[in-house]
Amino acid sequence: MRSTVIIALIFTVIQINVHATLTTRTQDSPSIGMAQLVLDETRTVEWMPDANLVTTLCKSGHPLLSSFDPSQVVNGTGRSMAEICSQEGRMNWYEAKAWIRHLNQNAYLGYTNWRLPEISSQDPSCSELAELDNTTVTFGFGCRNGEPGRLHAVLGSNIGRLKNLDEGMYWSETVLAKDDSLAGVFDVKTNWQDAEGKTSDLLHVWPVRSL
Repeated sequence: MRSTVIIALIFTVIQINVHATLTTRTQDSPSIGMAQLVLDETRTVEWMPDANLVTTLCKSGHPLLSSFDPSQVVNGTGRSMAEICSQEGRMNWYEAKAWIRHLNQNAYLGYTNWRLPEISSQDPSCSELAELDNTTVTFGFGCRNGEPGRLHAVLGSNIGRLKNLDEGMYWSETVLAKDDSLAGVFDVKTNWQDAEGKTSDLLHVWPVRSL
């Protein structure tokens, strides 16, 4: 999949100062305890400390799960919540968006502005670039000018403050301008970004919120 979509990356440009620092803020939650929410002060983006919240809630039998029916999601996979739990919380992009809406409808941790992280394709720090319709597109390793890349740059190898950080890919909020069947994806551990099919791929969901 990566080789077939990598050249098609066209995203909204998002400029982010990579020299900012990350701090944490304590938030009490019955499902994740005294959570140290990861706060990006300059960009004012707060990351959920649990990088696989769905799996954590699955294991605890959280009430949020019983009130969410992914089988009804338009363009979803038709799976039940139990099936998603059995697959480590992986969802397609439409299910991920529906899950984020569910968190907001239920004011998870007291907030109603959770969303998926955003990435940028116009990032000179990325390891790769391509030309598409006279537009330079960047992708690959080392992309620092998106929200996931900025988190990676500041954390470095100090990822201990993050729970359940998977080495696989996560969905972003960003949809390709040239092909809206594809959405941006990222891996914070390796600092890789790419694009995958919204309906065909099952990836993890990592909520963030703007302050």
